[in-house]
Order: sequence, then C-alpha cells, then structure tokens
Amino acid sequence: MARTYLTPEIHRKRIERVQNLLNDDGLETFLVFNSKNIFYLTGLSFIPTERPIILILHKGEVNFFVPSLEIDHVEHQVPFVSQVFSYFEYPDVKHPMYHLAENLMKELKIQSNKVASEAAGASGYWGYKGPSLEDVTGLKFKQLPDMIMDMRVIKEPEEIELMRESSKWAARAHKYLQNFTELGANEIDVTIRASTQGSHDMVQELGDTYRPTGFSMFPAIALYRGQIGPNSYFPHALSRGLMFKKGDTLVTGASSDVYGIHAELERTMFMGEPSARQTELFEAMLAAQDAALGAAGPGVRCADVDKAARDAFNAKNVFHLVRHHTGHALGMEGHERPFLDIGSEDVLQPGMIFSCEPGIYEQGLGGFRHSDTFVVTEDGIEITTKYPREISELIIE
Repeated sequence: MARTYLTPEIHRKRIERVQNLLNDDGLETFLVFNSKNIFYLTGLSFIPTERPIILILHKGEVNFFVPSLEIDHVEHQVPFVSQVFSYFEYPDVKHPMYHLAENLMKELKIQSNKVASEAAGASGYWGYKGPSLEDVTGLKFKQLPDMIMDMRVIKEPEEIELMRESSKWAARAHKYLQNFTELGANEIDVTIRASTQGSHDMVQELGDTYRPTGFSMFPAIALYRGQIGPNSYFPHALSRGLMFKKGDTLVTGASSDVYGIHAELERTMFMGEPSARQTELFEAMLAAQDAALGAAGPGVRCADVDKAARDAFNAKNVFHLVRHHTGHALGMEGHERPFLDIGSEDVLQPGMIFSCEPGIYEQGLGGFRHSDTFVVTEDGIEITTKYPREISELIIE
C-alpha cells in the first residue's frame, strides 16, 4: 500500500527533536507562526488568514492559540494536543495578542530567557496588524526563524515515500494533459480536463487512505500556465486562455498534493513536427539537464550541479538564452532551499529533494525546459518523476 500520510507518531518525533534543540539552548518554550511549519510539526492543515494561529511548544507539550473557528479543527487533526487557547475574532474589542499574553504568562507561566519564537509577532499578511510578543509580555524572546526550516531540508524516509507517490500522480495528470491537447483547443479547457481526470484517478485508486491537506479541488494538476507558443518565452508566464496552434512550443507543469508534499514535473512539447531551431534548442536543453543530473549526488556542491548545466549550455553556444539557475529544493512548498545555483555554498546530502530544470528561452520562438524531481541517496540520486523526455515522444500530431 502506498504511503499517503504521516502518522501522529512521526509528528511527535519531530516535536521531540525541536524540544531537544530547545533544551540544548536552555529554552522551554517556542512559538511557531509559519503555517507550513505548523503542519510539518503537528499535521494541522488550515487556511491562513488575518487571524493569528500560533503553535506553542512548552516543556514538551503541544498547545495552540487559535481563533474560535479553528478550535474544532485543532482537536480533530492533532490528537496529541495538550491545550487549545482561543480568542473570538480579529481585530475585536480586545486584540488577540493580549489574549495570547495572558495565556503565556498566567496559564503556561513562561519565563524570560527561556522562551523563543519563529518571529517577532504574527505576520502582516492579509491585513493583520498587531503588537510584538515582547510588547505584550514584557519578556525577551530569542528569535529562531530558521530552526524548523533547517529541519525540513533533509527529508525523512516517509517524506520521500510521499514524494514518490506525488510524482506518480503528477505523471498521470501530465499524460492526460498531453492526450487532451489538440489544435484549436483552449489551454484552460485542457487544464481542467487533465486535472479533473488525473484527480479522479488519484482519489479512486487511493480511496480512504488519501488525506487532502489543501483547499484546491484538484489533488493532481497539470497545466500550461500560458507557456504556449511565443508566450512560453516567459519562464513564469501566467494563463491567458491561449489556443494551441501548429508549430507552437509548449512548456507544461504537473504536480499532486500527497499530504502536503508536491513533486515537480515539466516538459517541453511541440504542436506538430518541430523546426530545425526548435529541435536544436530542445537538444541543448536536454543535454544540460542530463549533465546536471549526472553531476548530482551526495557530497556534491549545489554550485557544481549548476555549473554542469552551464557548461553544457556553453558547449552548445546557447548560454546567452539562459535565464535562471538549474533547480531548487522541493517538499511542502514549490521552492525551498537550498538551490542548485553557482552562488550556493551548500552541499547535496542524502535525503535532500530537488527539481532539476535548466532552461533556455528564445524570444519569438519560446521556452525549452524539462523539470524532474530527484532525491539524493547514499550512493547517487533517484529520479522520482517518470515521464518521457525525448523529443520523439513529446510531439502532438
């Protein structure tokens, strides 16, 4: 049976790791604001809004500070929660941060010099405004903004299993995308059909073991995002409802949500037989991706993976068409650190997961980029996205 979620025991082990790190620094309490980090530690998925939601780790116990509309969600999703502190609304008559201060000081009795936080206060995203933790408590908080993100860099074996499953469904949705693409069709219609069918297959096959963590209706998604014909020249184009025409260069994207883990799969395809220039640029891109994947492995510098792709592009005399680095780490977010970039000082380690996506872009003709997800192993890499890469298999007649 494929793994589709993480058990509460795995989350508890992550929390124990955090508490051990805190203990090493003589700390008792840690406040977490980032919604992805909260999910990583506890399995609580929620819709972030202007209302602050804070995970409070205190002396090994798991507590939450949430608006009233989230109380039941916490109790349902986090079986090991100790206390759920709450407030009615934001901004309300009494600002939530003053409720929080009372909970911290009177209920948990936190102590100065023994408390840390991920941030000075709740994020200003979605219009939130409020005082800092130090303003409302009068205590000094040690700032540890990177502690959880550092933990997330090396994936656990269970997370790697989730990435394999995400890669499987990304490929399924992408196959539908390729099959449904035809001359005169609208990219949005094709995206909806492919994502709907891919998601249907995914939910049907996984059944009750599948636990969505987001609020998208599509667990699996495949799309063009406007990267069609000359518009594929823009690496981060946005959907425009474009129609497919003969001769178009197409750049795709596909992924799926498996307990918050997202693979990355992208391909360059063509509407009809590619021209000599399209073929030339495709082969240059493929050579660069081959070079990068061939260079990657444990103990290799991120910079050297990027350099391998750059050298391959230079050998084909197309480096002037490069517009971004070779890749980035993956996990619960589309872009994570470290980065496959010549300026990086990081070294690949077993358990890291990356995209490999060197690309070139010629104005008037389009973009040429494959992206594959790979895991760094003890003795090399494992490419988890299984989809045809050769030009002959990516032509839409």
